[in-house]
Amino acid sequence: MEQLTNLVISDRELVTITALLTKLMNDTNATSTMLIDKSGQVVAVQGSESRSKATTLGALLAGVFSSSREVARLLNEKDFRSIFQQGVQENIFTSMVEEQWLLVIIFDKLTHIGLVKVLSKKAADELGRILERVRSDTSRTKSSVINLQFRSSVEDTIDLLFRD
Repeated sequence: MEQLTNLVISDRELVTITALLTKLMNDTNATSTMLIDKSGQVVAVQGSESRSKATTLGALLAGVFSSSREVARLLNEKDFRSIFQQGVQENIFTSMVEEQWLLVIIFDKLTHIGLVKVLSKKAADELGRILERVRSDTSRTKSSVINLQFRSSVEDTIDLLFRD
């Protein structure tokens, strides 16, 4: 079971991630690019996928990726770092970024998979650096954010219980 994260990505980092996804989409002539958490939570999406469709797609692709890791284990592989799904009209290439995120590229049959693989590797390396920086920056404040949210929730509940 993949673990949910409570990573907080600032607007500045999100703009950088979005720009990187847009560049990857344009360079590969993809219809959409996405960055998702391994639990399926969408971090960013660019292209023709609507946000609601991207949320469903993100959850399903995370499940597929998790299943493929179990298949790798059964084959005595450490893991599979990428998955290529080929359809009649659309293809999906999903690759791991660090150990926590997935980069998804949706493209049509006119785009060459070799180009997608090469450019996704470069993008995954850049995204990895950004996300590791985010993780190290927020690790100090993550517990205080949780504690503030928890404290606020508890205070609201107590106020409701002891209301005059």
